[in-house]
Amino acid sequence: MLPQSENLLIPDIKEEEKSYQVIRWVLPEDYQKRMIKHFNSYIETALDGRDEFEGLLKLMEIFGIQCHYLLSRKDIMDSLKNENFDLVFVEAFDFCSFLIAEKLVKPFVAILPTRFGSLEFGLPSPLSYVPVFHSLLTDHMDFWGRVKNFLMFFSFSRNQWVLLSTFDNTIKEHFPEGSRPVLSHLLLKAELWFVNSDFAFDFARPLLPNTVYVGGLMEKPIKPVPQNGQPALFTTHSLFSSGVYLEPLRLL
Repeated sequence: MLPQSENLLIPDIKEEEKSYQVIRWVLPEDYQKRMIKHFNSYIETALDGRDEFEGLLKLMEIFGIQCHYLLSRKDIMDSLKNENFDLVFVEAFDFCSFLIAEKLVKPFVAILPTRFGSLEFGLPSPLSYVPVFHSLLTDHMDFWGRVKNFLMFFSFSRNQWVLLSTFDNTIKEHFPEGSRPVLSHLLLKAELWFVNSDFAFDFARPLLPNTVYVGGLMEKPIKPVPQNGQPALFTTHSLFSSGVYLEPLRLL
């Protein structure tokens, strides 16, 4: 496991003992500040209901630079090579993990933390009934709905190509000419794709044999409300919150 900071926990929360090795590393301070700035900006626009591609692009550019620094850490890369792993698990939001697996020349399993559509990794996508991500369409489209879906497919494909290209310089610097991987092709090399969703949440679509739904895998069994808490829960007006957003600097 490769966390990027010395302490990712909120103060006063104890870290659970792990049965695996954790290798920690730190970015140069100036790039940490840039990353936090762009990350905060992206999260704020997302929470405001605004989906700005330029903000995501700037964030991915920082991730590309972060990947360069990680691949440049000979001590870390040598340590990973010496472990001689049989299999690598990668998180699909960080494209650098695919490059690490390629650098180690190891097979890998990818985990998609979101529903289908946020990333194109080789699944068949019949545009007549598989709506493009953020198209607001359903699997029942009329003629004009299919035209819209067709046009948005090109826009989505172009945007993904632009996002993946933010790692081009890192690939050129760390892979020799003639054997440089194409990041979009690396997505197709995964032995398995675990998708954090369920058939109940997604529109019907073709799946490949190496695609597995794992939505709810980490959920814990529901427990009944304690007897002493039921009167307050069912007889009072309550404000429910599903979480808060804290700036990364406040977590360090």
